[in-house]
Amino acid sequence: MRRKKHAQPPHVALIVETSKIYGREILLGIAQYQRVNGPWSVYTAERGQDEPEPAWLSGWKGDGIITRSLDKKLCRQAAARGIAVVSLRNLVEKPDFPTLFPDQTLIVRRIIDHFLERGFQNFAYVGVAGNRGWERQRRDAFLRILAERGCSNVSVRPTLAPPGLTWEEEQEALASWIRTLPTPVGIVVAHDTQGVQLLDGCRRAGIRVPDDIAVVSVDNDPVLCEVATPPLSSLDQNVQKLGYEAAAMLDQMMLGKKFAKQNYYFEPGQVVVRQSSDVLAVGDERLARSIRFIRENACKVIDVNAIARIAGMSRRALENKFVQQVGRTPLEEVQEVRFRRVRQLLLETDYVLPQIAELAGFQYQEYLVRFFKKRTGMTPGEFRRKKRFGST
Repeated sequence: MRRKKHAQPPHVALIVETSKIYGREILLGIAQYQRVNGPWSVYTAERGQDEPEPAWLSGWKGDGIITRSLDKKLCRQAAARGIAVVSLRNLVEKPDFPTLFPDQTLIVRRIIDHFLERGFQNFAYVGVAGNRGWERQRRDAFLRILAERGCSNVSVRPTLAPPGLTWEEEQEALASWIRTLPTPVGIVVAHDTQGVQLLDGCRRAGIRVPDDIAVVSVDNDPVLCEVATPPLSSLDQNVQKLGYEAAAMLDQMMLGKKFAKQNYYFEPGQVVVRQSSDVLAVGDERLARSIRFIRENACKVIDVNAIARIAGMSRRALENKFVQQVGRTPLEEVQEVRFRRVRQLLLETDYVLPQIAELAGFQYQEYLVRFFKKRTGMTPGEFRRKKRFGST
């Protein structure tokens, strides 16, 4: 059946912040949709997350709105005039518009699975101030899933630090809390800015990351994640796809299709692993030392003998201990770290293959291509195109 089309390009207002990666990724997804299915006449402007709606919306006679505004008064008025509205903010029980949001339970489940795969048995969660629907869902899912998995060593901190403190006071309060946690512990934080602050608190408290405390946040802002020390693991919410689906829903609404005023949950992406959680929670200090050495040096020229010297044991003893406790050999661990580095560089940079090969520890790009295709069934170029521009 042929898709219905607009007689004239619809006029669409995008009330979406440009100050944060979440909003910019939404706009990219919308752009991808309308590039294929448009054109639209689009309004957008530089704006912060909590800026008020533009005043001209009160009398606007356009066709559709995609909004992440905090106060949706003018959007409600627009909907009353027959303008289609899709919301991408504020999870409430009875929304005023069709509302698309990443599935908070899946977000938490994927982060918990990430920690469990690495052997963690202690867990902590840091929330945000304010009574936010998405945060309540995420916190409740965190507690419920860990209870289902039989994990009882769980700590919840409502906010990163009490309100009204200076930056130095906040970090000292945070460091004091960190020192009370049993280690090794996996901590889930609400967003990447919190992750940066928490890792700084760990450094002040003299806590090793990721050996004693591993941290995973949500949003995967590449700038914030790399500003963090060490680089911050973060779940990618697949927000470009969210923007694409919001545009598709709005397009159908502008063509006359009705959608119920309810929350529509969207599948998020996966944890993008960086150094803050790239660890195995092993009890043997010599093995932990060798794993730490591999994680820090795998993309340089190292061999198993060098790893064994760092661990203070023979090569044979090291290989046996790795297989018993990690499930793979030291060489396979080196290859795993290099593979993750290649994958990260393909997805997060525009580097060409010779640059990626050098940064990931491959002498020649031909070695990299053969290695990567053996792991994924795709060349690096095919992988980059599929993950960036195709289905995820």
